Amino acid sequence: MNGQLPDFDTLMQMAKDDPEALEQLRQDSINELLDNAPTKMRHRLEGLQFQIDAKRKLAKTPMQACITISRMMHESFEELRLTLNSAFDEDAPALSTEPKNDARILSFEAPAIAR
Repeated sequence: MNGQLPDFDTLMQMAKDDPEALEQLRQDSINELLDNAPTKMRHRLEGLQFQIDAKRKLAKTPMQACITISRMMHESFEELRLTLNSAFDEDAPALSTEPKNDARILSFEAPAIAR
């Protein structure tokens, strides 16, 4: 792949007539981007792509996947905005570097092992 995508009409036609080829084009484009990314960014980008792929698989419809991934993107931009603003504004809310501890931990007893 050379980094060039087909025009919109061609992509639409692929979506209708050959969705497998469109998916292969998508995957090839992603792999090309990851392969050409600077080494120090590659791990982060692969992790982000893993999250995106997981959201797509969990979604019941393509529209739900789109909305979920869009929400992810907006949350990331909001975090970036807050970080940039806090660097110049002493009154801006500072982002915590502490991990969020809002998960509830459940304990499960292990079944007895018969000997």
